[in-house]
Amino acid sequence: MTEAAPPLETAFIGSSEPMRQIETTICAVARSTATVFITGESGTGKELCALAVHAQSPRGQGPFIALNCGAIPQDLLESEVFGHMKGSFTGALSDKPGAASAADGGTLFLDEICEMAPALQTKLLRFLQTSTIVPVGATRPRKVNVRIICATNRDPMEAVRSGQFREDLFYRLFVVPIHMPPLRERGTDVLEIAEAALHRFAFEEQKIFQGLSPEVRALFLSLPWPGNVRQLLNVIRNIVVLHDEGQVQLSMLPKSLHASSVAEPAPVAPTPQMALAGLIGRPLAEIERMVIEASLAQTGGSVPKAARMLELSPSTLYRKIEAWGKP
Repeated sequence: MTEAAPPLETAFIGSSEPMRQIETTICAVARSTATVFITGESGTGKELCALAVHAQSPRGQGPFIALNCGAIPQDLLESEVFGHMKGSFTGALSDKPGAASAADGGTLFLDEICEMAPALQTKLLRFLQTSTIVPVGATRPRKVNVRIICATNRDPMEAVRSGQFREDLFYRLFVVPIHMPPLRERGTDVLEIAEAALHRFAFEEQKIFQGLSPEVRALFLSLPWPGNVRQLLNVIRNIVVLHDEGQVQLSMLPKSLHASSVAEPAPVAPTPQMALAGLIGRPLAEIERMVIEASLAQTGGSVPKAARMLELSPSTLYRKIEAWGKP
């Protein structure tokens, strides 16, 4: 039986200079109470960074509560953050503590912070200033002891300049910035992560693999990895599930990964007539769904990114996607 591999979610893997600098920053900031603002592309490990700050802090034995502000409809986000009282709105059948209350004595991690509605940004700013929460429907504030760590895959300064994010809230949160570099800028870290993932996933599937072939290692170092560490982990999982043992060869890799390594000729810019040719005669609802699905495909399934591309709110897209699944 192979030796158990360390959980990939609880430790940084990689010895590149950018990651050494991040680990140094985490060690320095963890023991303080300062707010940490993590930036980086999707899949770079922003929540892992937040967990590392929490684990090395005096709050390490307390709760770590993560909330994705872009994955929750805006009309429910206030309740998710601050809680609500029974009967405060339709469907509030009982009192519910919010994430801020659940994180009391620990850390509250707010991911996709730039997707938060302006009205809730005001309440979050008040919470940061007073350390008190007022659940929806409540009349009395409650004191909580929470450290805030937030993250975004957007440029927060651009969100401030465009008026989508309050400037005073930004400077309240942007005390210690940490930028998670994309995998393509981390050198041989991609090989260290791939080997560790192969070890772990093989252990879980009760299989034995002898590492990566030289050809696979060379390919991994040359790829742009737009999905970053998350994409790499999915590739390794695919290999382990679909193959039995041995050294990982090029033939074992998903075809989509091979395709991404081949340069494609520059596409011909479509004319408006070409773009409309396949849409004439289709119902408007069908065209809308085609556009949304194409946007989701282009953003790797990220609803917040697709919503920004279409200039819609994420909650609107979530409602449309949910409606498609209903008979």
